Amino acid sequence: MTSQATQIEDLGKLTELDASKRRTGSGTSEFKKLTVESDRVRGRLPATILQHYDLRVSKGKRGAAKMRNKVCGGCYISLPSGQLADMLQTDKAVQICGNCSIYILPGDPVLVVETPAAIKKAATKAAPRKRKVKIAESPVTEEAS
Repeated sequence: MTSQATQIEDLGKLTELDASKRRTGSGTSEFKKLTVESDRVRGRLPATILQHYDLRVSKGKRGAAKMRNKVCGGCYISLPSGQLADMLQTDKAVQICGNCSIYILPGDPVLVVETPAAIKKAATKAAPRKRKVKIAESPVTEEAS
C-alpha cells in the first residue's frame, strides 16, 4: 500500500501524461513512450482511484486538477474550509471536489512578497473621513393669539 502523498503525486503525474498523450498523435513513438510511462504510474495507484479517474476521463472530462487559491481547478468553485484543512494533513485520503467530483491535487504554494514601497504606501494611506450629516431644522411657525 502506498502512502497518500505518493498517491497524490502519482495522480498528478498520470493527469500530465494523459494530457500529453492527447496532444500527440496516436501513432508516434512519443505516444508509445507516454503510454508505457502511464501504465507504470497506473500500476502504483489503487484500483478504486483508477476506476473513478477512468470514469471521468471516459466522459471527456479531466480526472484530476490542481487547487489554486482555495478554488477547485476543475469547476472553479471555492472549496469548503473543512476540506481545505483535510488537504493540509498528510495522512488524509485523496480529496474529491463536492461539486464536479474531480480529484483535487494540492496547488503549488504561492509566495507573496511585498516590496518596501508597497508596505510604506499601505502604512501611509489614511482612512476615509466620515461626512457630517446636517440635521434639517423644522420650520417654526408663529401663531397669532
